[in-house]
Amino acid sequence: AALMTGLAAHAEAFEQMKRRGAFTLDGKLEQLDGDGKVSETKELRVRVTARPAPATPRSEIVRYLENGADKTAEARERAASASPKRGKRRDLKLPFLASEQPRYTFAITERHPTFASRVRVAFTPLLPAEDALRGSAWVDTTTGALLSLGFSLSRNPTFIDHVEVQIAFGLDTPLGRAPSEISFEARGRFLFFHKHLRGHATVSSPRVAF
Repeated sequence: AALMTGLAAHAEAFEQMKRRGAFTLDGKLEQLDGDGKVSETKELRVRVTARPAPATPRSEIVRYLENGADKTAEARERAASASPKRGKRRDLKLPFLASEQPRYTFAITERHPTFASRVRVAFTPLLPAEDALRGSAWVDTTTGALLSLGFSLSRNPTFIDHVEVQIAFGLDTPLGRAPSEISFEARGRFLFFHKHLRGHATVSSPRVAF
């Protein structure tokens, strides 16, 4: 119970980070062919700054490359003309958030062989859903802080076969530990078209606004 209370506090701080955080993200997305070879590469640097509620954080494209070619101007034009509704995504919540915990079962499945205060906590949704996650996290039992998180969707959206995400919480902020690295792999299909994507991003220069 004490551990879940600490994790709930960290999860709530993470929600605050999403609204009040400012950071720079460097990401790389690769599309793989049927043999697992890279067929297309996209690279992006984005600077995110927070704005007073209820406005959403502002994202500024600093650099965008496609297969090594600079397409920054085109990407900025597309971002400026995009509809806010079209770009809206389902907001996934951490299972440890107090409002989310009743949807899950939790279990300590492993203890770190070197650091006695670190344990792996597995989480499984009671009912699979597109906004419910299945996976595990390494956490610090003394602080209730997340150290790393790995998950997949418990029910995949249409045309998505599989998504696997790994997040390392390696940055210290006034609100607690924040993500420092994010990687994912996804597979999907539509009719005769199949896609295999993988990506990796690093987060730097974290700040908390107002």
